[in-house]
Amino acid sequence: MENKRSRIFTIIITALITFFLTTSVGSFITDLTVGESIEKISIVKEMLSEYSLFEVNEEKVADYAAMAMAASVEDPYTAYFPKDEFSAYKDNIMSSYVGMGAMLGADMEKDEITIVSTVEGGPADKAGLKSGDKIVSIDGESYGASRLTEASMYVKNGEEGTTFVLLMEREGKGKFEVTITREKIIKKSVESKMLANNIGYIKITGFESKLEKTEKDTYDEFVESLLALKGAGMEKMIIDLRDNPGGDFRVVCNIADAILPKGVITYTEDKYGKQEFIYSDSDELNIPIAVLVNGGSASSSEVLTGALKDHKKATVIGTKTYGKGIVQSVFPFTDGSGMSITTARYFTPSGVCIHKIGIEPDINVELITTKALSELSIEEDTQLKKAIEVLK
Repeated sequence: MENKRSRIFTIIITALITFFLTTSVGSFITDLTVGESIEKISIVKEMLSEYSLFEVNEEKVADYAAMAMAASVEDPYTAYFPKDEFSAYKDNIMSSYVGMGAMLGADMEKDEITIVSTVEGGPADKAGLKSGDKIVSIDGESYGASRLTEASMYVKNGEEGTTFVLLMEREGKGKFEVTITREKIIKKSVESKMLANNIGYIKITGFESKLEKTEKDTYDEFVESLLALKGAGMEKMIIDLRDNPGGDFRVVCNIADAILPKGVITYTEDKYGKQEFIYSDSDELNIPIAVLVNGGSASSSEVLTGALKDHKKATVIGTKTYGKGIVQSVFPFTDGSGMSITTARYFTPSGVCIHKIGIEPDINVELITTKALSELSIEEDTQLKKAIEVLK
């Protein structure tokens, strides 16, 4: 299995980090602000020095210029982070963090920020927020799609126990306010159990990487659960990816490799048309599989869903997935600041980029409930119930 893993390209989707060669902020600004841009900045600086009542903060000039340049590409997933914000961004990505326990997404056409998914038991989940809810304002300030990064950092940049007020909007309900208390979010990755009729159930809440060799990533947890269920007599399997916002691309490809026959798992394509293919080997899991998805299944979840569906290794059940088919890579700079940049699109084995489209399930089953998924019985969970019926 180690040989399989060594072939996986380390490209990060949604909220996980790929570290490139470090660059100083000074050289970053010098390289990118040339010609008329440099002249304009010089003129503005001269005018401020000549007329402004207040002094120019030289330490912040590069940061503000970099933030403006990143914002100019009008991509909600591309952003520059000053030193203090980048540190918080990395902490959030790579370990536990303080926040509301929700992944936010952006709809550029509607200029809206929405809830993609919530962490089970987290502040957003306990407040009753759901996938698809629109964030109108935070503490009275409006946030559109272009301010996704600012909104995300605002709800995370606060001490445990502090609060903020969200004005939300939900289809069919209208606008409503909720007060969120920031909590420490402990990322849980894999839960498993044996259901009746020798059906194994594995829920993956995110595709997490590990910082140390002694730690376990989601792939390690998945394999442990898989072996335990096999030992308990599993003959069929349900993989629950509902409200899974994604994570480490390398990790999800390792999991796909453990299930799929020899072939393409996915491939990426950058702005120059360069393609990178990720393959699985001939070892595969030969049991009937059902995959549960919904509108909160995004990014790496869609990589796994698309691969299993295209290879006809699983029956996909639920509702259409979120539709995030682009790759973010993170570049740290030597002064502690850094950037997140959308660097590529990814495609399913059949060559489809699901960005802003999503993946349609093989069997569409709506789930109408006010309860969290974890609180539902099998009878109440119509999607899980349908998966059990299909596998029977």
